[in-house]
Amino acid sequence: MNKIVLIDESLCTGCGKCVGMCPQRILYLDKETGKCKVTDETKCDRLGGCVWTCPVNAIKIT
Repeated sequence: MNKIVLIDESLCTGCGKCVGMCPQRILYLDKETGKCKVTDETKCDRLGGCVWTCPVNAIKIT
């Protein structure tokens, strides 16, 4: 399965802005790592709000 939402965890600061922006609610902050993760990529609407709101450009949508 090809990835739809790519999150560069080395760049992610865990600010949560992308989580609040995602209308499908598929993004969350992992409690152990403090980094953004994806629950179900198949529900991604590919509109890119998470990409635009990420202050460190850690998210890409393919």
